[in-house]
This record gives sequence, structure tokens and C-alpha cells, in this order.
Amino acid sequence: MLVAYLVFLAGLTLSALKFTDKNTLCKYLHCKEVIFATKLSLATATVSTLLAMAVAIPAAYALSRYQYRGRSVVDTVLDLPLVLPPIALGFLLLAFFQTSPGEFVQRHGIRFVFEVPGIILAQFTVVSGFAVRVLKSTFDDLSPRYEQVARTLGFSRWQAFRQIELPLARNGLIAGAVLTWARAMGEFGATVIVAGATSMKTEVLPIAIFLKWQSIEIEKGMAVTLLLIALSLAALLTFKRLALRRGPGVI
Repeated sequence: MLVAYLVFLAGLTLSALKFTDKNTLCKYLHCKEVIFATKLSLATATVSTLLAMAVAIPAAYALSRYQYRGRSVVDTVLDLPLVLPPIALGFLLLAFFQTSPGEFVQRHGIRFVFEVPGIILAQFTVVSGFAVRVLKSTFDDLSPRYEQVARTLGFSRWQAFRQIELPLARNGLIAGAVLTWARAMGEFGATVIVAGATSMKTEVLPIAIFLKWQSIEIEKGMAVTLLLIALSLAALLTFKRLALRRGPGVI
């Protein structure tokens, strides 16, 4: 079954080569539009991943270690970004910016609608729940006895978390960050609703593919698709090797 699934994925990737030749691929990938979309994708995905991890690490730790009333309700609500279609999350964000608090943010803070910050917000909204769920599994796999022993030796809860829990969860954190970044790179539904699909402004790689499909430029769309696949695979392989070199872990 593993081999069959790998053949299936490889077939999907190789089928894209049917729609473009090497010369056209190289020429188009060096054009100004694709370079812009690539840089914007890398920048926004990195920022949204950092924000998601900053929220996910303490949130996942709290979900894993603390018992409190309404914990199951909180746990269920945090799963909403996982079960709702990204396009629905985009509409929710857009609806928020039509309310008084949202309009205040737009006028006196950061403009999100049809702007680059909207890309980051959309990506963060989609991937943050995913990051929380991955990191919660990481902390669940760590025995709380390590922290308890550290507390008996005079460590504060913060010191035990920073010096014991985080190093033990290192590989899980790396895995979570990599998967979150890769998911942010491919985010489209919420992004197109909040930030729009404006060429050379809010054009990340998924938006570039959408624009090429709209203009029936299938060959160019396939070229961008192959670029997105290459970037995602390169990132995953790089971080996996980094984690393995530092020691065994979940990836």
C-alpha cells in the first residue's frame, strides 16, 4: 500500500510535466511575476508560521498539562480551523472587518483587507489550529514526571518548561514548524477572500496558479505548481535532515 500510494503521488507530480516543456518552464520561472510571488510566499508563510508557533506552544502545553472546567469545550473550539473550509474562515475574517472593531482596526491599525497583512492573517487563521494540534500531541508524549522532578529540585514552573520540556520537545517543535510552514505556503481559500487576487500585489504562489487558471494559461499554471512542490519538498527534506542530525525524534 505504501508503494501504491507513492506511485500515485509521483504520478500526480509527473503528470504536470506533460503540460510544459523545459525551455518554457525555465523561462517562465525567471519572469518578474513568479519571482515576486515566490518572495511574497516565502515571507508571508514564514511570518505566519512564527506567529502560529508563538501561540501554539503555550496553548498546546496548557491543553496537555492543565485540567480545568470546560477543557473539552476549549479543545473543541480550537479544532474549528481544522474542520472549517479555509474559504469559510476567509468569509468569517471578512465579516469581522465589517464590524465596528474591525473597521477601527482597519482605520487606525493595520489594513488587512486586500493588502499583504491580510495574507499573513489568513494563513495564521488557517494554520494556527493545525500547529496547536501537532504540538499538543508532542507534549502529550512527554512524561510529566520530568517536570515534576525538576520542580522538586527547586525549578519554577517556567524554568522547568524552558529548560526541561522545550528541549525534550525539540524535534516535535521542529516538525510542527515545518508542517505549519508548508501548510501556510499552500494556503489559498482564506487568502483569496481576505487579501484578494491582485497580480504583483497580493499574488502568492497559490494565487498565481489561480490567476493562470482564470486566464486559461495552463502551462504557466503548471510551472508555478511544480515550483511550489519543489519549495515544499526542499523545506521538508532540509528540516528533516536537521532534526535527524540533532538526534532521534518524531520526524
